[in-house]
Formats: sequence, structure tokens, C-alpha cells
Amino acid sequence: MKSVIQAVTKLSMITLIISFSIGVYASDHVEGLTCEGKKQAIEVEIEQAKNHTNTHKVEGLQKALEDINNYCSNNDLEEKYKKKIQEKTDKVAKRTQELDQAKTKGDKQKITKQQTKLTDAKQELNEVKAELAEFYKELEKNKSTHS
Repeated sequence: MKSVIQAVTKLSMITLIISFSIGVYASDHVEGLTCEGKKQAIEVEIEQAKNHTNTHKVEGLQKALEDINNYCSNNDLEEKYKKKIQEKTDKVAKRTQELDQAKTKGDKQKITKQQTKLTDAKQELNEVKAELAEFYKELEKNKSTHS
């Protein structure tokens, strides 16, 4: 049992380090979480595509920009992020239940497998929570620059 705990601890640490690294990388390459952020990201891509004379990409990006201008709603985006959180919360609850069942059966291999799945589900939940927090941060930043 001690080796199982050590293995899960090592796996958790590796997952944490990798997710931190990805988070740092992602924060440098924001694609836009709000409508304004998405619009700005597409405008940058349009300029890059124009610089590379990629007319097909420019046309596709201009269509995407038009769609954002016509249909994007921060309220809808917020609901989408909240829905993701609920889905991931449900997944954590399911994985917790599966781990409890494995513990009841006493199968060490199954316990380890379920602990890994639970760790992954918690990581996914933390990622979508961070995404919503970044959405709010970006939304606030956009409000302050347009005031």
C-alpha cells in the first residue's frame, strides 16, 4: 500500500509540474476568452496571414471575425465556461465514487488506476476553473480599457 501511495504522489507531482508549465506557456499565447479577446486574436492572425499572402486563410479569418462581431456574447461564453465546470465537477464525483468502490473491493491495481483517473479529473476541473477566472480577468481588463 505504501508503494501505491508513493506512486500516486509521484504521479500527482508530475501532473502538477506539467500543468504549471502548460499554464505558463498558455498565458503567453492568449487566444481570447472574451468576445473582445477573440476578436483581437483573430485580427492579429489576419495581419499575419496577410503578411504571408495567405488569401484563403485571410478570407476564413475574416468570416470568423464577422461571426464574432455578429454572434458573440460574453454572457453565452460565461455560461459555456460554467457548464464545463459543472461537467468536470460531475466527473470528479464519478471518479471519487469509482475509487471508493475499488477501495471496498480491495483490488490494489484497481485502486491505483482509479486514483490516477481521479487525479486527472481534478486536474481537468482546475483547468476549467482557471479558464473561467481568466475569462473574468480578461472581461474586467476589456471594461477598464473601454471606459
